[in-house]
Amino acid sequence: MRNIERALGDELDAQRRREIIARSFQHQALFGVEALRFPLLNREESERLEERVGFEHMQAGGDEGRGVVAVTAHVGNFDLVGVTQAFRGLPLAVIYKDIHWQPGHRFFFGQRRAAGIQPILPKGSEREILRALRAGKVVAFVIDQHMPPHRGIATEFFGMLASTTPAPVLFALRTGARLVTAHIHRKGLTPHHVFEVDPKMELEEPYDDRKRNVRHNTERLNRWLEGVVRRYPDQWLWMHKRWKIEDDPTGFEIPESLKRDYEARLAQRER
Repeated sequence: MRNIERALGDELDAQRRREIIARSFQHQALFGVEALRFPLLNREESERLEERVGFEHMQAGGDEGRGVVAVTAHVGNFDLVGVTQAFRGLPLAVIYKDIHWQPGHRFFFGQRRAAGIQPILPKGSEREILRALRAGKVVAFVIDQHMPPHRGIATEFFGMLASTTPAPVLFALRTGARLVTAHIHRKGLTPHHVFEVDPKMELEEPYDDRKRNVRHNTERLNRWLEGVVRRYPDQWLWMHKRWKIEDDPTGFEIPESLKRDYEARLAQRER
């Protein structure tokens, strides 16, 4: 509730915020049921459960032989989409955080591999990511979780400081891979889903400094995600502590353009 108040509090009344939170937990319950059904999935069932929109944008980069950097987030059944796309023939590698609970790790990573996904753990992942892109694969990055200072940069998300991974932009710039944004959303509270892929995002380089260009394009990805969350507020994972550096920016380099606004918010909270 605190997260939704911070992000959308000025746009929604209290009743609507409560409705979104309740529906969000309903979606998480359905996510759990669908996860238990992963062993029953196959190509035919994946095609029945999931409609694709704009999928041609995902394929084009692979045809160019440079792979695709796909940016996604914890919207809808974000784990289902990887499994279904792999079953439907997409050559897919996904950057996954490890699951420290061993039964969960064995189940989820086992199902991902069974579907044909190449799971890549974040630590020491650079070589694997480059190899996958050079093989023409789609490499998917999830960008809406807090990153520690050595993995994230200070950006703005819903008007507040949030540490965001710059990795998708860095790899797209380095390899020339196509950069696309994509998300899955559920149709109501049914078992049917829509997987939407947006047209290629052209990387912008308005500055002479590469570091500033990376931040600029990472901010653009945050703006994309804000739009998705506003469209499907009940399907985003509100439980995550997304704005940790808004409360404590220690260890992060805050650019001047964001520092002024942050200090103004901090002064207001202290009053």
